[in-house]
Amino acid sequence: MSNYCQLTSRGHLKKLTTGGNGRKALIQFDTMRSDIKSKVIELAGDPYAKVTTITFTDYIEQDQKAYDFYRNYTLDSGEALPEKNIKEYCCNANVANAINTIVNSKLAQRKALAGTKVNIWERITEVVSDLPKHTYPHSLPANQRRLKDKVKQYLNDGYGVFIHKSFGSKNAEKINDEAKAFVLACWTNPVKRVANYNQLLKMYNQQAEEQEWKLLKSEQSLINFLTDPKIEPLWWANRFGELKFKEKFTMPFKTALPSMRDSLWYSDGTKVNMYYQDANGKMKTINVYEVMDAYSEVFLGYHVSDNEDYEAGYQAYKMAIKTSGHRPYQVSFDNGSGNKKLHNGGFFDKISHLAIKTQPYNGKSKTIESAFGRFQTQFLAQEWNWTGQNITATKVSSHPNMEFILANVDKLPTLTELIAIYIEKRTLWNQAPHPKTGKPRIDMYFESINPDAPEVTPFQMVDFFWIERNLPITCTSSGVSFKEKKIQYEYVVYQENSRVIDQDWHLKNVNQKFHIKFDPDDMSLIYLYKKTALGLKFVCAAETKVEIHRGQQEQEDWEAQYYRDQIEATKQARIGIRNQVEANLEKHKMSADDYGFKTPNLKGINSKKVKKDSSLKGELAKQKTDIAQYQKKVSEAVLVDNKYDYTDSM
Repeated sequence: MSNYCQLTSRGHLKKLTTGGNGRKALIQFDTMRSDIKSKVIELAGDPYAKVTTITFTDYIEQDQKAYDFYRNYTLDSGEALPEKNIKEYCCNANVANAINTIVNSKLAQRKALAGTKVNIWERITEVVSDLPKHTYPHSLPANQRRLKDKVKQYLNDGYGVFIHKSFGSKNAEKINDEAKAFVLACWTNPVKRVANYNQLLKMYNQQAEEQEWKLLKSEQSLINFLTDPKIEPLWWANRFGELKFKEKFTMPFKTALPSMRDSLWYSDGTKVNMYYQDANGKMKTINVYEVMDAYSEVFLGYHVSDNEDYEAGYQAYKMAIKTSGHRPYQVSFDNGSGNKKLHNGGFFDKISHLAIKTQPYNGKSKTIESAFGRFQTQFLAQEWNWTGQNITATKVSSHPNMEFILANVDKLPTLTELIAIYIEKRTLWNQAPHPKTGKPRIDMYFESINPDAPEVTPFQMVDFFWIERNLPITCTSSGVSFKEKKIQYEYVVYQENSRVIDQDWHLKNVNQKFHIKFDPDDMSLIYLYKKTALGLKFVCAAETKVEIHRGQQEQEDWEAQYYRDQIEATKQARIGIRNQVEANLEKHKMSADDYGFKTPNLKGINSKKVKKDSSLKGELAKQKTDIAQYQKKVSEAVLVDNKYDYTDSM
């Protein structure tokens, strides 16, 4: 550095520009000492042999004053210049400054223009035209005379000469405010639509003649007005729909997906994008309702059905919670009729902490739709019977080979086979790597822990998914029975850890009314509740009543033993009640014996089991009249004088 300073101070190096603060120091090559000049040529080459545009660009420097001028410039409308124009005008000023430096310095001319001494402006025009537009987005004229005039005007009038006249100039407008309102009304008319700008121009000029507006020669003024950023939002929805308006103009939220499982579940119904043949051999499609964990993209539960109704959502969420074993913090769903019924019935509020509907006409807010799209194209599209994506898809690969499918309708899978294929594909999806983590989705899910998503208990499963009958059911001597979907179901309460009916419970609850909850997918078990002021109180569980054959020929081994166990349990229950009643009567001196009468024995039960008193056993043994014989005679009685005569039999 000290050597450089000595050479410049002694005049061996002549500076054109001073370096520092990011600027390059420029040294006049011709003034260099011969040995230094030779060394420069050896290391960097002959500067006169270099490409002229590269040399010219050495004179292009950022003009901070120009940037400040355009950045702070305010149009007549009160708005700032667009960013694109600021870059353009700043570049114009920078290039014009470089041109001025070169024109006024013979040394600079020799450096920048490779020693050109005549027709300088012709060479400058060539160089400026050859500047790469992506680096230097200027709009200076490519004509020699016009470029020279523009630079001269800039040097005289300043930065404002580069600002286009159309900015903020009311005089440049060809359409008045009343005409604009008419044009906008025509363009947004939803019934009598204007098909194109040419039709709009004809309509405008017809109206202009009547209203004495200025006639238009071309469509450009209409195009400029309608494509104005302030005007476009006024007509976009009318012409293209609300969804397209939201996609173009509505700013979406910047959101982060959950960082743990069960934080957010999405659910939605869609078409299974595969054809199948029905029982009549006709080609058909069917729908599926899926529940997906937003964190891992794991498909947790599904239900295949013809319609996206409430049952589809109910079954899919039921499977999802069984798969997960946890209660999600939040579920999100659309406002379809099935979801609406589940939401209004409080289903979503029961199974989650938060139940939130996704915004309508906002596909971007439904992460599950993005997952569906990838699932379809990456997995379902592997099958020859793939239906393709929806009809709005533009890619050729998003559409099926219908010629091949229609030629092989008889080879299409049945519905059962289709569901098996779908299950296989969703399993592959769950096992595939997540696009962001590279880990299998299913591993991501089960390795994650959400402290705010508690495990679901059996009673919560009942509360979530079991159906409560509207009316209570009366327990009879046969147990609890009701009809569901035209099928009669019968239930009894069994002893704990046994298949023996709890006779004691049934004896005490005949004619009692119970509210019933049951799982429509598994009718083998129901829960009985009593209604209280605080709500339903759980009583016990009842199971399907066992059916046995009457004839021994068809009975299996277990049936005979089951029959004997039930008979014995019935006897024990009856004896227990009889002994309890007799003991109470004796305590109060009110038994039949206290009055000199005999207590009849329990029919079909060994008398030894009734009482331990041997004298009573003897009395029971002496009883002549058997109740069974009496009932038999009653059934054989004949009518005498309008009365049944059966006394002779006694």
